Amino acid sequence: MKRAAAKRAAKGSPRIPDRAACIVINDLAEAIVALKAAAAARKPVTLWSAAGAGIYAGAGWFAAVERRARQAVPAANATFILDCAERADMVQEAFRAKIKGVCFSGSAALAAKLSDIAGKSGSMLHRRRPKALDLSGVNDPETACLHYLTGD
Repeated sequence: MKRAAAKRAAKGSPRIPDRAACIVINDLAEAIVALKAAAAARKPVTLWSAAGAGIYAGAGWFAAVERRARQAVPAANATFILDCAERADMVQEAFRAKIKGVCFSGSAALAAKLSDIAGKSGSMLHRRRPKALDLSGVNDPETACLHYLTGD
């Protein structure tokens, strides 16, 4: 049983729909812009924190960003994922903060244990970051998101 969980955790996360575009956000303003673009384009979107944001910004910050962004753009079909890098303790903190999507790049053995915890808490553990539009340093994030989501 543990071996199967380790294999699943090592493979990655199959739950992000292929049709959902991935956008890296760094703050609430970028999250809202991305959600507005997704709602306007009528496309699902997965918003990823910056790499390792769980470590330096924390789960509380990310949970607040998600909550406020969803309140600002309730029509958006979005998934939020906090990247905790190799820190299993930060992943557990994210689960306690009720964050449903967490990325962990540490060992497969730890990932198997965290995946089990994720399943019990209704969360999903992701093992690698996808290709994504990163909004850091983008001059016009609204236009960039719209073009990215619509393929223009």
